[in-house]
Amino acid sequence: FGFAEIPTDDNFEENGVIVLTDENFESFVADQDTVLLEFYAPWCGHCKQFASEYENIAKTLKDNDPPIPVVKIDATAASKLAEKYDISGYPTIKILKKGQTIDYDGPRTEKAIVEKVREISHPDWKLPPEATIVLTGDNFNEVVDNADIILVEFYAPWCGHCKKLAPEYEKAAQELSKRTPAITLAKVDATVETELAKSYKVTGYPTLKIFRKGKAFDYNGPREKYGIIDYITEQAGPPSKQVQAIKQVQEHLKDGDDVVVLGVFSDNQKREFELYQDTANALREDFKLYHTFSTDVANFLKVPAGQIVVMHPERFQSKYEPKMYSFMIQDTITEENIKDYIHKHALPLVGHRTHANDNKRYTKRPLFVVYYTVDFSFDHRTATQYWRNKVLNIAKDFPEYTFAIANEDDYASELKDLGLNESGEEVNVAILDTSGKKYAKDPEEFDSDSLRDFVLAFKKGKLTPVLALLCSQGIAIEGYSDDLLLKEH
Repeated sequence: FGFAEIPTDDNFEENGVIVLTDENFESFVADQDTVLLEFYAPWCGHCKQFASEYENIAKTLKDNDPPIPVVKIDATAASKLAEKYDISGYPTIKILKKGQTIDYDGPRTEKAIVEKVREISHPDWKLPPEATIVLTGDNFNEVVDNADIILVEFYAPWCGHCKKLAPEYEKAAQELSKRTPAITLAKVDATVETELAKSYKVTGYPTLKIFRKGKAFDYNGPREKYGIIDYITEQAGPPSKQVQAIKQVQEHLKDGDDVVVLGVFSDNQKREFELYQDTANALREDFKLYHTFSTDVANFLKVPAGQIVVMHPERFQSKYEPKMYSFMIQDTITEENIKDYIHKHALPLVGHRTHANDNKRYTKRPLFVVYYTVDFSFDHRTATQYWRNKVLNIAKDFPEYTFAIANEDDYASELKDLGLNESGEEVNVAILDTSGKKYAKDPEEFDSDSLRDFVLAFKKGKLTPVLALLCSQGIAIEGYSDDLLLKEH
């Protein structure tokens, strides 16, 4: 094994565990066959709890035949080693086998770790081949065109973020390769395969893309093992769920809190259905999509097969807007046409803005927000709809603007920035405009007429932005610098 004698210098060993630093690490591990490493931080509670277990591991492996050194490294002091081994949490356990690094992510028990180290120390043990496949210009199209789903990483060898992702990506690849059906993870060296990188608009590293039968979709998921596994497993499922009964549609409309998108098809509309599925894959991050082949459902909705129906839950329906919007898939219709139609009708005339849907539904500006106690539970539904109806009465006359209600408790910090947190009013109103400008309605009793006046004043450019108004009054706003206030003023 070429094992050097384990030093016994008190300054080099603590309770059987060898202490290494940036200065002595390389010289020590150079001649070792197998070494167990722990990267720790002196202040780390998990490291302190693990210390006695690690000392027992050191004692057991010291008695091994041949002995296997057990090492600990203060990653807060050994900064070069911490960077080299991409240490981002404590304790991190790794095993060196003839200079090659194997990440250990099993149980932190003496039995499990000793068993793994002994397995790796065996003369016949070899590092398992990577589960992540390498793609080049020669095999790229063949692989991705034939895959129902495949995740591809475009990376640069020198990229720090890529190096950090690499072990997590490989662990996810190993796990996903064992599933039935298996899901493949692949990688492309974008600095070598420049034409591939250019064709998929890769401008930063790492860039991850999901391919379905050769068609690329952006990957917006996590970048650690379990997050990658969960995200890509969900992505491997169907992009829309099948609705087989009228009752399912009724439940979505009665109890839902978001738009319902349903494709209605007959059994022989393969092209139309596949186009809808492609669209659903592109929109699956932002919408829950459904499809049906049921004539009963089609008759219930009173639409022919080949239609895409966009509906809002009953709580958001009003006499000022249709109960549903329908779109016929014809020969000239493209995926972009369908996406545009869904986005156009994704919001009701006055919807419910929440932290969960803010970044998906309410990014368009100007946005008129009416804040009060929004609660659609049975006991508070009447009061919630009472105020919403007053907003609807105005929103119908200003289709160029987006209107929403929001729970004042959920947006307490936003109300504070608007200077409305202590207004004393049951209902408050604000406008979130382009360029980050915000306008607050003077605190007063809320009714449709006062809201109409506020909207008209904004439309005519007669409102003063909140920052400028408060600055002129000498009121400081938490989170804003004097420079910003002066620029706004």
